[in-house]
Amino acid sequence: MRIIAGLSPARGTLDEYLEVNRHSFSRAELLDVWSHRRLTAAVRHGSVVRILPGIYCGAAHALDPIVMGEALNLWYPRGLVTGELALHLYAQALPVPARVDLLVEDGQHLRAPDWVRLHQTGPLRAQGSPQGVASVVPERALLDAWRYAAPRDRRSVLYEALWARVCTWRQLPREAARTPRVAGRRELEQVLAWFAEGATSPLEVRAQHETFADERFHEFEWQVHLRVGARNATVDMLHRRAMLVVELDGERYHSTPKALRSDRARDADFLAEGYVTVRFGWDDVVRRPAWCRDRLLAIMTTRLAPPGSA
Repeated sequence: MRIIAGLSPARGTLDEYLEVNRHSFSRAELLDVWSHRRLTAAVRHGSVVRILPGIYCGAAHALDPIVMGEALNLWYPRGLVTGELALHLYAQALPVPARVDLLVEDGQHLRAPDWVRLHQTGPLRAQGSPQGVASVVPERALLDAWRYAAPRDRRSVLYEALWARVCTWRQLPREAARTPRVAGRRELEQVLAWFAEGATSPLEVRAQHETFADERFHEFEWQVHLRVGARNATVDMLHRRAMLVVELDGERYHSTPKALRSDRARDADFLAEGYVTVRFGWDDVVRRPAWCRDRLLAIMTTRLAPPGSA
């Protein structure tokens, strides 16, 4: 049995051992301790799953991303996990995909179950080890996730991973330049160009080029420097005529007590000068963009209405 940090001793039944140990194991490892008859019986009973040829885990752990990644490493040790599974291993807030991607060398013709997609590639370059799973580096994982995603899902995969800080947008052009074939390359280059224009976050890019992209919002300026009283500030969106400021807030930076106090003080300073502030978060912009548009247009209309009109 290979050495795994935190592994419980091989005591009791095989079922009990695999239930308490959230890992994948090779057939040879298990047969070092338990008999072929016990392994066959446990698989037949359903308490143990053959997750890949010659690789087993407890049934309760078959969909665990770390267990899936370990299984791929054991099944084909020279391969590297990539795509959305690798992204999740680097940042657990990202979703676990229904199908996972494994890079193998050119000329390898392996038979994998439906939940595994194999991709032949040239010599495998630098690698990482998120959660102990041999994987490609983060920027390659994100580029591959883009390549392998359905076209309608590519931007969401990209934005979510950048928002989770798996890597930076600046790392992607270099990785794409090293990759001969990238599905949707032109679209990817366009999105990265939006970042290069000066956007400070994926939330801002998504808001400017998707949520508030139509003609109704053409008067809004982006990343505007304002002097308000004694305060120098940069606001995400500004409608000068309506004296309307929009701030795009990420929970990572705006949820601490100190950040909340700072935001309240900033909003009060702006209001004292006649500017009203509206704040939208990631979930607002991504999950309910129509609501964001409706609210912002309604506020803008109210702010521009002549005094006394109703």
